[in-house]
Amino acid sequence: MKYALIQRPSPATISMLKRKTADAGIKAELGGRMVEAVGLCQGSVLEVLVASDVAEKAAGVTAGEVNGNCPQHITCLAILGDTEAVHAAMEAVKAATATI
Repeated sequence: MKYALIQRPSPATISMLKRKTADAGIKAELGGRMVEAVGLCQGSVLEVLVASDVAEKAAGVTAGEVNGNCPQHITCLAILGDTEAVHAAMEAVKAATATI
């Protein structure tokens, strides 16, 4: 699985995320208050589903699907929230998906 953390995402990054998701929770989060951090996880369907569950249980974050070129497949997960919560969620995801 690949991981990336964006702190203080730029308006262009927020705009791209809004265009690449159909997830109502992610769109609401991106359209509401300022997002402090975005964690991104890319992997297999199994890994992304596990990552979503782990992230939301580990910290006060919103996790949702980001569509790639082929929207029929889950390719990427966005984890949104404050910096500390996203960092904690990402660490939990890395630990949980290391054995998959």
